[in-house]
Amino acid sequence: MADPGHRRIEIGLVLQGGGALGAYEWGAVTALIDRIEAARSEGHAVALRGVTGVSIGAITAACLVGSTSLADARRRLSGLWADLTLHVPPLTPPAVARDLALFGLPGFYGPRADVWDILAWTALYDTRPLLGTLNRHVDFEALNGSRTAFVVTAVDVETGRLTRFRNAAGACPPVRDAGSCRAEDRAVTIGPEHVLASGSLAPQFPWTIIDGRRYWDGGLVDNTPLGDAIDALSADPATERLLVVMNLYPLRANRPANMGQVLDRVHELSFGNRLRQDRAAAERVNGMLRTIDALAALAEAEGRPLPPALGAQVERFARLKLVDILDIDFQDRGPPGEAGFDDENGLRDFSARTVERRRAAGYALAEARPGPVFSGAPSDTAFRSRLMSE
Repeated sequence: MADPGHRRIEIGLVLQGGGALGAYEWGAVTALIDRIEAARSEGHAVALRGVTGVSIGAITAACLVGSTSLADARRRLSGLWADLTLHVPPLTPPAVARDLALFGLPGFYGPRADVWDILAWTALYDTRPLLGTLNRHVDFEALNGSRTAFVVTAVDVETGRLTRFRNAAGACPPVRDAGSCRAEDRAVTIGPEHVLASGSLAPQFPWTIIDGRRYWDGGLVDNTPLGDAIDALSADPATERLLVVMNLYPLRANRPANMGQVLDRVHELSFGNRLRQDRAAAERVNGMLRTIDALAALAEAEGRPLPPALGAQVERFARLKLVDILDIDFQDRGPPGEAGFDDENGLRDFSARTVERRRAAGYALAEARPGPVFSGAPSDTAFRSRLMSE
């Protein structure tokens, strides 16, 4: 462990997709930026090593990595969400303000004009406005040249394969097994089309064509790309590592009372963070790894060298990373009146009042949960897990 007086800290950030719920991530990412700046001002070496995202999380990730500094990222995120917010007259009823997004969101998507061809439609909206928004708020030159790994995912419509679009820093690490880094997962020059592909959620939005392939939203396959954020972290034993995972979807909920609530609940369970389900398995793996460490140390102390094949396996396990995982779980959100907005239609609520409410709630929740790395002590909101970089 690094000297508490001058610590080296690496952070990997995972941003889920969730439509208008991404305003929570905006607030939480801003709080994380403030934490990093505060830690650096105290003399700690804090590096944002990797950011992965899906859909609205990919858009936020692009703003964060596609900036020249943390202060610049803060400004770009504010500008982005100003363009994603639907402004309506002050006395507009909340449900009406929410549902106006059905007619389009100027900085994001708009209604299709080719109504005469409706029988051939494969999507309901035109998402070209988002390309302009991304070009205004993301410095793609900075993103592609960043030392922070940037990875967003999309699914190939025809093959069903999940594809990762990576900048150079997010390229497949050399420790992967031979052949496991597919050609479509290698580093590319990221442009707005790659981010749009990650957010092309069918059937609302059309697929995005890149190099002749058609892509839909990566959240259809995996809404929480953990592995690539973990890969971005080093295995340096003197470095503290923190994986911050933004959970937009609640694990617990009331029993659905109608079909709309049933569909909402199915969506929550389909797009929620699988990490929550894997904690027991992670603890079992931890126990196995501790046993391997203890047996290898015992054999070495007794002067009994391990057979070469077994020694190679032990060395491989020794490369596993000890990572602090901090869930920023928006299930714990709850400013007054929030339940009235996070209904089955809440994913499209880009109204100014709701966006600001969610931003403030996300900031407050993330600011209140610094995690073991920032606090210097174990946190009840995180658990330590050795995770394999492969």
